[in-house]
This record gives sequence, structure tokens and C-alpha cells, in this order.
Amino acid sequence: MIAKSFSRRAGLLVGASAVAMTALALGLPAAAQTAASSAPAADAKKIDTVGEVVVTGQRAALRSAQTIKMKSTQIVDSITATDIGALPDRSVTEAIQRIPGVTITRTSDPRDADRISVEGSGVQIHGLSYVRSEFNGRDSFSAVKGRSLSFDDVPSELMAGVDVYKNPSAELIEGGIAGTVNLRTRLPFDQPGHLIGYAVDMSYGDLADSWKPTGSILLSDRWDTPIGQIGLLFDFADSNFESRTDTFSVDPFYVHNAANGNEIVAGKTVYVPGGFGYRSLIFDRERQGLDFAAQWRPKDNILVTAQHIRSAAYSSENEHAVGIDPSGSTSPAAGTSFTFNSAGIFQSGTFAGSAGGSTVSPDVLDERYNTTHSVTSDSSINIKWDVTDKLSLSADIQYVRATTKQIDFTLFDSLHGSLGAPTLDLTGSLPRASIPASNLLSDPANYYWDAAMDFHDRNEAEEWAERIDGSYNFDGDWLKSFRFGVRHTGKTATTRETPFNWGYVTQTWSGAGLALLNGQGPTAAGNSLPSAPMPLSNFFRGQIPLPDVFYAGTIDIMKNFAHASSLIEAAENRSASCCGPWSPFNGNYNSYTSSGGLSGVNYQREQTTAAYGLVNFGHDIDFGGRTFPLDGNVGLRVVNTEARGQGLGAFQSCQPDPNTPTTCSTFYTAAQQAFLSGGKSAVNGGRDYTNVLPSLNLRFVIAPKLYLRFAAAKSIVRPDFSQMLPSVNVSGSPGWLNGTTTCNKTSTVANAAANCLYDFTSYTGNPDLKPIRANTYDISLEWYFANTGSLSAVAFHKDIYNYITTATSDINITNNGVTEPVLATHPYNAGHGTVDGFEVAYQQYFDFLPGPLKGLGLQANYTYVDSEGAKNASADPFDPGQVAAANPGVKLPLEGLSKNSYNINGLYDYGPFSARLAYNWRERYLLTTDAANINIPAWTDDYGQLDGSVFYTFSQKLKVGVEFANLTNATTKILVSYPTTTNNPGFTGHNWVLADRRFTFVLRGQF
Repeated sequence: MIAKSFSRRAGLLVGASAVAMTALALGLPAAAQTAASSAPAADAKKIDTVGEVVVTGQRAALRSAQTIKMKSTQIVDSITATDIGALPDRSVTEAIQRIPGVTITRTSDPRDADRISVEGSGVQIHGLSYVRSEFNGRDSFSAVKGRSLSFDDVPSELMAGVDVYKNPSAELIEGGIAGTVNLRTRLPFDQPGHLIGYAVDMSYGDLADSWKPTGSILLSDRWDTPIGQIGLLFDFADSNFESRTDTFSVDPFYVHNAANGNEIVAGKTVYVPGGFGYRSLIFDRERQGLDFAAQWRPKDNILVTAQHIRSAAYSSENEHAVGIDPSGSTSPAAGTSFTFNSAGIFQSGTFAGSAGGSTVSPDVLDERYNTTHSVTSDSSINIKWDVTDKLSLSADIQYVRATTKQIDFTLFDSLHGSLGAPTLDLTGSLPRASIPASNLLSDPANYYWDAAMDFHDRNEAEEWAERIDGSYNFDGDWLKSFRFGVRHTGKTATTRETPFNWGYVTQTWSGAGLALLNGQGPTAAGNSLPSAPMPLSNFFRGQIPLPDVFYAGTIDIMKNFAHASSLIEAAENRSASCCGPWSPFNGNYNSYTSSGGLSGVNYQREQTTAAYGLVNFGHDIDFGGRTFPLDGNVGLRVVNTEARGQGLGAFQSCQPDPNTPTTCSTFYTAAQQAFLSGGKSAVNGGRDYTNVLPSLNLRFVIAPKLYLRFAAAKSIVRPDFSQMLPSVNVSGSPGWLNGTTTCNKTSTVANAAANCLYDFTSYTGNPDLKPIRANTYDISLEWYFANTGSLSAVAFHKDIYNYITTATSDINITNNGVTEPVLATHPYNAGHGTVDGFEVAYQQYFDFLPGPLKGLGLQANYTYVDSEGAKNASADPFDPGQVAAANPGVKLPLEGLSKNSYNINGLYDYGPFSARLAYNWRERYLLTTDAANINIPAWTDDYGQLDGSVFYTFSQKLKVGVEFANLTNATTKILVSYPTTTNNPGFTGHNWVLADRRFTFVLRGQF
């Protein structure tokens, strides 16, 4: 709400200007009106359109994309959908991973190394995740952090195409150091008359064993009326998808030697996993997309376009997991021994919970249910006016609103008894494990309710954006046109998020009895929590046979959080001397700020004002008796940003020494006791800054269809809203924690190094962060030797400054009228790094072959990326474990950066037949510096996936086909370094993940 007033005033001003401009245009003499071109010359994302082509389907899409790339004055790659609702892959992220230099991750949350997203999620361009997202050249975002759009929330069936800009020019909206991904939808005037397009399909996942439908319909028409030409378009898509992933996990490895008192092999240091586990997850998703567009051309030189786009995604995850986790006490079972490789790494053996034992206890059994609902709505109106044959103007107003709501709920239970010693074998391509059969497993009387955990977020973000653009054409030998414009935005974002809130239900160590799964036990409502055997059949398609008779909570109890919460609280025992029983989220997001360091609610507002000028030029250059055309543009964009945020200042109450009955006065002065007031209050902060962003794009025509390009630009990406939160969370750290009362209470890093704890510590956000900025350079050589044939090579270099990472330093904080030095952990701008690399791309249909063989084609690309001096940021700047992992003291690459990646696509188009086999591969990359639960870096190993499709076109009205995904049944492997620090460069397998093979049967056509 805090940005609505200024954004609406600005919107009214620009809106009034647009109306006035239209009224003035409608009053012009007819001669001036008809002489002007109707082309949208002032469109900030203008791409030369492709003329009418006779080819259709896959070949037509590739030809259209090649024409866009060839005619653009920038370095851009595109994907187009010539068929209605028909990008070449089932999701936007899967489609754009085929573009050179683009890679995707396959986890919905980078820190969650245990749960793989089948369709892919995060996007990197040239190894960087600082990617800007747009709809039709306008800003678009989801409400997760209010900065970028979750591409996996957008139905691919709405897309007319996707453009990836790898080096910015002045007219492009700032904010993408890596690049900009622009999602294009259709408009009524894109086609000459009426059009009805449809697509219907049914998809099947062989692990999920479930059929899911997807359908889309597009209706478009245009009419000549007394008030001018009018066009209307309606496009709706409903995409349903269900998948299953099976995961086998091996815990991080522990050091076993005499020094640690856990020697297994006499005189040697060996590394043994803490245990293993397995889980199966069903992911169910529905995406709904709506696009309504109206265009009105009252006169030849005026075009009015109004559009509303709504994208909604509803998803759920239902997970069942078993963990066998003796942790660091893992030892060989009685009468057995472990085997190791030459480096002392465990290879196989039978585990026991204690040396010489014969049993273990399951550490965790859980049923988890996660549901997420995200919506992004985008409304806009644009007016283009060709004032004369030289001058064109455009005005644009846009309103975007995004919301998201998530509940993640896990209910744990444990076996009240022991299992026989399990065996683990890591010598093959897949791990092998066995658990001895036991009658304990099939009786709910042998299980008890152990713990519960919940997570909630509820976020919204909105933005008003107004812009006016213009273009003036010259008749000069060098100068071709001058483009200019101004843009204003007002954005607000509110993020509400809890920590993962774990607490026990009943525990064996509580001494208060257990709530058993059969409804028995001393707790009053133990029989109210329903349970059932976990559905873990056909795990890993039988390649890793494991018991599927463990018991856990039912899916019905997990889906109703409020009802389950009341039952769990009634079942809890609350007499334990340690820890605290689980208490469900009470609706107050700020209630967690006094524990765990989290901020609770983050209010952000941001206002930007930008202006740009861009000169397009072109001329023939004589060299060596030959003429070489040269064209391009040079421009300057200046943008001012005003950022303000509001968080919460939380101060711990002054606590006495827990070891001796003494008061705070033993360690703190009266002023310091006042500083630790135990209170909470609002904290505000922010900064203003201006960035000057020049850009240059050159295209040199060496020979017909042979281009040499050069691009250079400055660009920025603003900090995430989570990093800019002006929060303060102060705790006391008196000297008695160090066993002494003589600690010098001057808070300095030197004292800390001398083993003297600080009086006060804090986790804070940093509203004074600067944007990350970069100087980017690209040079490419492109040869277009056929309508659908090209060979190109691009080299790129990025100098990146102001990386945002997290560190600890001294700051002064004032509370209750008292200012104290505090050791604070907070995000900050750090250092300089570089990203370098190159990409090579080739595509061709072999038309020179005889007969049906001329339908064969090949599309291939390869990308190499490397970085130096890069910094990773903590995903949560208020989590000390994540902060420490982001700064591990050893060199780590950027998260998400693969040095090598490639695509090889075999194509076939001949007559009514069309087919594709597409293989995508990327090298091992750092997934996260701090994987959830294990709190160490995790890597995704080399991964390749083969997809394909076959279509037959009966007529324009009907095309049928089958699409395939993951034909080779690829396994995703997550690695961690051993032992549980990053100082040892070796890797061990942590997760092996198997996903569905997917088959989709498609009907598609248009009238």
C-alpha cells in the first residue's frame, strides 16, 4: 500500500498524456494520417517480423527464430511457436534450455538437494542467475522475492515465442546482468483474419502411473468498423501434470580414527556415512493461463492495444520418507567389516547402531504435504502514433500484481523398537541396500508420533509502470534514427515467511509416555491421528528393493493443517525437561523474530525513474576495394532508484547466568540492561542511487549473410528484497558463556579472535546495499547459409562488481536510548569477479540429400563458462549455518555454473512427418553452498536427458503426435564433499533421484 499513492499519480499523469496524444492524433489532417507507417516503431522490444513462409511446423519455427536472430541489432536467440500452443517442450524452462548459453536447475528450491523438479525451475544465462524476466517487453515477476518471474508457473501453451537477450541495449529495461528472457504472446493483428487454434493432450508418467489432461484454445478475429479496425483475441490454457520422483540418500561421511575415539580400522583414518534413507514424492501441478487482448486502429497511423494476462499455478507435493541414521556412531555389525577404497572411503558393509551391535533404529519416518498457489496478473494499455513519416510516439501503462501462498507440513513418527542391521553397497552405478524383514514394521502399535514441522509464507507484490517512447528517422548517410524514452515504476512487495518450525509430539526421552499409531498410549488423543502404510511400492522401478510397509500419517490428515494441528497438540506430552513441544503457526509472522533470527514480515517499496537515448546508424565502408555494410546503435540509459523498507527490531531480554543464580547486573551495566529491553519495534531504512548505463551494438557484414557483431554495455541487478530488509535481532552474549567474567566488553573482532565473546550479537538485513553491476562484452561471428541453416560462435566477458554475500562485522545499534557495539552478521557488497566463456551453435536441414532423406536436419550447440573471484550469497542472511556455508574458507564456484554444457537435436521434416530427438547435457555444478538439513555444499553431478517427439499433419486443422521426455531413464545424482567440511576436495554420492519417463499424446490444429 505504501507505494500506491505515488504510482497511481504517475499513472494518471502518463495516462492523461496518452489520452491527449490520441485525441491530438485523431484530429490530424487525413493526408498526414495516411502517409504515416503503421509499424510500431517505438516498441521497446521491436523484432523484425518474419514474412509469409510456405514451410510449417518445426522447420517453420526454426526458420522464424533464425530470422529474428539474423535481423536483430542485438545478440539474441529465440524460440518460436508457429503452431498454436506449441513450444517445442512442455514448459518454458525446458524449452529455453535448448538455447546456447542457457542452463536450468531441477530443484524448486536451490537449498533443497533432496527434492528434484522434473520440469526444471531456475534459469541461468552464461552461468549467472541474474536473469531478468518479461512479458511482451514489460516487467513481470512472481511474489516470491518480487524480482523475477517463476517460469515454471507460466503455461507454455500461451506463448508465441521466447526471446533471450544476452547483452542489453539502452531501450531495454535494466535489471539483467546475465540477460533478459522475454515471453511473447499473440495479438489479434498478428494474423490477417479470424483464427481458431486448439491443442489437446494427455500425458502419462510411468512412475506416477497417472494420466493428466492439458488443453488450450485461441480465438482471434479482426473487423473493419465505422470507427476503424478492431481485433480481439482470447487465449486460455489449462495444463495438468503429475510426476513421481524416487530418491535414495546416503548421509554425509564422518571421519573415523583414533583421534576421534571412533576408530574402525586400526591406525587409519576412514570415512563412513552416517546412514541412509529413501523417499518417494508425488508432484501434482495445474497451470492456468489466460490472455485477453484487444487492438484498435482508428486510423492508419494509430494503434491502441490493451491486454490482460493471468498466470496461475497450483501445486502440491506428497512425500513419504524413511531414514536409517545412526550418525557418527555408525559401526560394522557384529561379525562383519566395512570395505573401503584406497582413499579410505566406505564402499560396502552392514551397519549397527553401536560397535559390535546387530540392530539400528529408524531415525525418521515422515509424511510431508506441501501446497503452493501462485498468481501473476498483468494488465496493460499501449498507444502508438506515427505522427509523421519520421516521428513515432508510444505511451504504455502497466499494472502487475502477484501473490503466493504456501503451507509445508511434515508429521514424523518413529519405530518403537529396533531393526536388524541393514546393509549398504555403493560399488555400483546405483546404491544397493537391504533391511532385514521384521514383524515390527507391519504393526502400528510399534510406532509412535515423534515430531511435527510446518512452514508458511504469504506474499504479494504489485507494480505500476508507465513509459513514453519515441523514434525519429533521419535521412543521413550515417544516422538512421534516434530513439528516446522515459519510464517510471512504483513497486511494493510484502514478504511474510516463517522458519521451518520443528517441535516434538512425544519422545522416548520425555519420560511422559508415547502416543502410539494404533491409538494407544497415555496421551489423551493419541487415537485421533490416522496412519497407514507408506505407499513405497516399485521403488526405483525395483532397482533398489526396500521394504514398503513402514507406517506414517495419512495424506488426508496432512491436507488439513488446522485440523491436524489440533489433533497433534492434543496428543503431545508436555512434561519433558528438554526442548519444547510443537506449536503450530499462530498467524503472527513476527512472532519468530526473537528466536532463529528471522525477520517475519518484510515490507519493501521501490520507485524507479529511467530515461534513455539511442542512436541507430548504418553506412557502407570501403575497404580494399570492397564495400562492407556496418550498422548498429549506441545509447545511454540513466536510471534512479529509491528503495525503502520496513522490518522489525527485536531485542532479547536480559537473561541471568543459567549456571548460577545471579542477575544480569553481574555482567551488564544498567545501560546495557536497558539496551536488552526485550522489546520489538519497527525499523525503517533504504537508499537512493543513480546508475548510468551506456551500451554499444555493432553489426559488420563481411559477406552476404556473414555477420560480425560486437556488443558492450554496463548493466545492473538490484538486491533481492530479502537482503534489503532493515531488520535487527539482538541477543546478549556475556562473558560467562566463555567461563569468565573478565572479558573486555569492547566489541571488536580482535577480542573475538582472542576467545573473548561479544556482549551482543545480531543478525541484520542491509537496506544500504548497492546493486550488483557489470561491464559486459560480447563478440560473435554468424553465418546464415540457408533459410534454416546457420553457424555461429560467440565469446563473452563480464566484469562483475558488488557481489552480495554475507559476513560478520561491528556495527553500532541504538535501542532504548542506549547505543552499543554489536557483532552483526549481515549482507554486504563484496569484491569483483569475472565470467568468461564462449558458445558455438549450428543448425541445418540437409536439403541436398535425395528423396525423403532431405527432411533430415541437425541442431547443436556447446557452451563453455568459467568464473574468477565470484561470491555466493547466503540464501537466508539471518541463518548462521547458511552464512557460514556461503563463506567456507575454500574456493567455490558460483552456484548454478556449469563449465560445459551442450545440446544435440536430431530433426526430421518431410511432407506430413515431423520428428525430433533432443539431448541436453550439462556438467557438474554447485547447487548450493548450504544444503538443507546437512548444512554443507551440495553439487549436481553431470546430467543428460533425451527427449523427443513425432508428429503427423493430416491438414492445417489436425495434427497428431506423441512427445517423450526422459527416454533414457536418466538418474540425477547429488554430490557432497567428504568429510563434513569443504576442506577435502573429494566427493561422495548423497542423493540418487529417478523421475518418470513421460509420454504425451497430442491433438493440435487451427481453422
